[in-house]
Amino acid sequence: MRTIKSACQLQPKALEINVGDQIEQLDQIINDTNGHDYFMKTFITDGMKTLLSKGIARLAGKSNDTVFHLKQAMGGGKTHLMVGFGLLAKDSALRETLIGSMPYQSGFDSAKIAAFNGRNNPHTYFWGEIARQLGKEGLFREYWESGAKAPDEQSWIKLFDGEEPILILLDEMPPYFHYYSTQVLGQGTIADVVTRAFSNMLTAAQKKKNVCIVVSDLEAAYDTGGKLIQRALDDATQELGRAEVSITPVNLESNEIYEILRTRLFLSRPDKSEIAEIASVYASRLAEAAKAKTVERSAEALATDIESTYPFHPSFKSIIALFKENEKFKQTRGLMELVSRLLKSVWESKEDVYLIGAQHFDLSIHDVREKLAEISEMRDVIARDLWDSTDSAHAQIIDINNGNQYAKQVGMLLLTASLSTAVNSVKGLTEREMLECLIDPNHQGSDFLSAFSELQKSAWYLHQTQEGRHYFSHQENLTKKLQGYADKAPQNKVDELIRHRLNDMYKPVTKEAYEKVMPLPEMDEAEAALKTGRVLLIVSPDGKTPPGIVSNFFKALVNRNNILVLTGDKSSIASIEKAARHVYAVTKADNEIPGSHPQRKELDEKKAQYEQDFQTTVLSVFDKLLFPGKNQGEEVLRPKALDSTYPSNEPYNGERQIIKTLTSDPIKLFTQITENFDALRARAESLLFGSQDEVRKTDLIDKMKQKTQMPWLPNRGFDQLAIEAYQRGVWEDLGNGYITKKPKPKTTEVIISEDSSPDDSGTVRLKIDVMNAGNSPRIHYTEDSEVSESSPVLSDNTLSTKALKVQFLAVDPTGKNLTGSPNTWNNRLTLRNRFDEVSRTVELYVAPRGRIKYTLDGSEARNGTEYTGPIQLGYEDATVYVFAECDGLEEKRTFTFAKSGSKEVPIIKEVPATLYSPSPKRLDSSSKTYEGLKMAKEKSIEFEQVTLMVGSAPKAIYLSLGEIKISAEFIEKELIHLQSLLSPDTPVIMTFKKAYTPTGYDLEQFAKQLGIEIGNGEVEQK
Repeated sequence: MRTIKSACQLQPKALEINVGDQIEQLDQIINDTNGHDYFMKTFITDGMKTLLSKGIARLAGKSNDTVFHLKQAMGGGKTHLMVGFGLLAKDSALRETLIGSMPYQSGFDSAKIAAFNGRNNPHTYFWGEIARQLGKEGLFREYWESGAKAPDEQSWIKLFDGEEPILILLDEMPPYFHYYSTQVLGQGTIADVVTRAFSNMLTAAQKKKNVCIVVSDLEAAYDTGGKLIQRALDDATQELGRAEVSITPVNLESNEIYEILRTRLFLSRPDKSEIAEIASVYASRLAEAAKAKTVERSAEALATDIESTYPFHPSFKSIIALFKENEKFKQTRGLMELVSRLLKSVWESKEDVYLIGAQHFDLSIHDVREKLAEISEMRDVIARDLWDSTDSAHAQIIDINNGNQYAKQVGMLLLTASLSTAVNSVKGLTEREMLECLIDPNHQGSDFLSAFSELQKSAWYLHQTQEGRHYFSHQENLTKKLQGYADKAPQNKVDELIRHRLNDMYKPVTKEAYEKVMPLPEMDEAEAALKTGRVLLIVSPDGKTPPGIVSNFFKALVNRNNILVLTGDKSSIASIEKAARHVYAVTKADNEIPGSHPQRKELDEKKAQYEQDFQTTVLSVFDKLLFPGKNQGEEVLRPKALDSTYPSNEPYNGERQIIKTLTSDPIKLFTQITENFDALRARAESLLFGSQDEVRKTDLIDKMKQKTQMPWLPNRGFDQLAIEAYQRGVWEDLGNGYITKKPKPKTTEVIISEDSSPDDSGTVRLKIDVMNAGNSPRIHYTEDSEVSESSPVLSDNTLSTKALKVQFLAVDPTGKNLTGSPNTWNNRLTLRNRFDEVSRTVELYVAPRGRIKYTLDGSEARNGTEYTGPIQLGYEDATVYVFAECDGLEEKRTFTFAKSGSKEVPIIKEVPATLYSPSPKRLDSSSKTYEGLKMAKEKSIEFEQVTLMVGSAPKAIYLSLGEIKISAEFIEKELIHLQSLLSPDTPVIMTFKKAYTPTGYDLEQFAKQLGIEIGNGEVEQK
């Protein structure tokens, strides 16, 4: 019985295969490759048969299948398949020789081929490269010379014109699409153009009878590029109703992989009779092992597979399958390279090998060691447990002591079965699976079992799953290591950790329920803290409610309403200590193991687990709140279960849970003072003021800390309650440190607001309200003189007046409130003009009355010419500077007029401008209003004398803002708030009389965009 080395002959360079050799110029490979030599080393898989049969039919014009989509992970045989198809498509003689029986293979002579690899980025883009290879580069020049532009469907059809078959091969396109998805173009990316070009090419090809397209994909890699390809394929399918044909080039679950390996790596193998002899010997050995119960009885069936897997062990495929999904492992070419290293190990070995298995890798060979380290990322595992140049690895020491290589083979087999880097992947082998792979004609299972037992005891990185699978990993028995740290943790460090973690879990941030947290406190320290504010004490349960130490402490406490206790029913502090020791252990290991260490990932998982365990333990132990109250007249700590409901996707917030508990029935904490004002005021007056009307504020606050029946308010909550009471007039701050719950009588006060701006005659409509004047107040007023109680009485709450000054006086007829001082309203002078374009004269008006002066040269109008009649202007642009005064009231305006014949109001573009309109400017729709506010925000335009009208009667809202400069942001915010009260399609109108713009240009653009007409004299610029 011959060994592998004597029975098999290798292909040239079979021991030197390297996947680093990228295939980038597909067209050059196809043109320069000898087809006969290529297929001598090619096993035609089922996937290749499918592509050839359907693709050849398409090129012969006998099939509607246009697009073939090769879908497999990186290195899955796609490029090899494309090259083979291209060689056959261009050579009719080669087709006759290799696939002569295939339908339609003789239906055409030679196809024109354009091949493109997506790892290239030519400046002409993929469509330009295809056009070049088809000899029609000029047709597509316009689509790259001025930047990326997608050829439309008709352009592709023109490119495909003619009867000659066309084969387009697009390899590794996802990285091409992915790259251009990062290149910005306009509002999108160049990938949008590439996708459109690709989609147009597909639909154009489907409208021709002899154009065939093959495109490869990369599953689980270049996700963005893959999705863009699929989108284009789907778009083409929807348009023409024909889907692409998906093909898996190599089925790695079948024996195809063995066929490929044999074809590519071996020049000759022994005949079937010799292979059958080897299979018989293996069957005998496995049967013996089955009787001894070292392997499963079913292992004997492995021998029957040897004829289809020779020269490889039947189990080799399943070992490789464990890590074929590794992100960096190229499935077909990567496997070819790996097996090349395995063959190198066998051919350089002095051992007799009859079937090649993973155990035969020789780590002393640099290329072998580097390849396995690259796949597994376990250099430390190899160096410590399997092979080291100084012979100090654990497996080497075992083999040196025993004089054999059993530990090396066991270790290599388990390492190869542990190479997977995929999440939640199956790793390793059971003991029986391991022996099925190792038993051969010269070695019994017991030999390997003994070596495995020794390796288990000494290896640093060998682990076992709950299912009994043994595997190598980066971790060095981490659980045991952490347990050692936990057992040896100093008690004072554990106590410190518990306090620190409890403080973090219940740290007061809002301070609504408590201002400080004291975990497992000394009671003397707690008493001192409770003198100043509310404190949360976290106290170990002792089986009593409240715990004994708290009960005695509460009885002797002065500020009893300041205490809040978090505790539980059972004494379970030991479980918290255990959980804390685990947290201490991972924290210690965290400081020792750097981020690049192989154990880091598992440590992080353990850390997260122990942190969660600690939190869960804390929540199960400390699950009850105790807060002050009264029970049958006795002051007690009332128990209440801590609210345990919180969002699972958010970190635990102990303060939030305590607030939820205290603000639910029975309520102890009131966070909304305004909403609960009446109840809180009544409680404060009863418990804090008692029988006294006036009490010192500091005494009230002290009583809040002491009276257990007093509800809790947030931090500084009493100040909020007092301010609310002052505003409602039910309490009064006496200004000497005292507060009274019976305020002294108030003085009357008149509140004046303008319900309209002055009209042309200077008339203003005033709205009058009063404070502290009873239900039927009397309002006296007088125009342009002093008011008294003998002055006329206002019959309504409005007054229309042209007076320069109006005084009001409010009187409470009941005498309950004192009569306050008069309130004076001062009118404003309003300057206007009337311009006659024909005569080029302007008339000036002041309302309600006054004297006018003016200048035409820009000098101070106060010192100008007295106005007596129309002013004559010239034919050029003119500006009139106007000043008016009357009885101490003053007003200035600047009126600008365009030159004769011009209808445009002259505006200086670079200078700030104010639009000043006698009648309001209107934005008369919702869309125009929001458009105007958006533009105003962008240009920092502000408004004055704004009105907002939302809805229509009876559901209408009217908001008027007087002479206050308002930003567009403020208006928009208020408008959105008002609209929320009505339906979304409610009409909106906005008007304004003044607009302040940073430049005249901004005013012009704003007015033009919104269709606002600007009249003569309505723009002021300094």
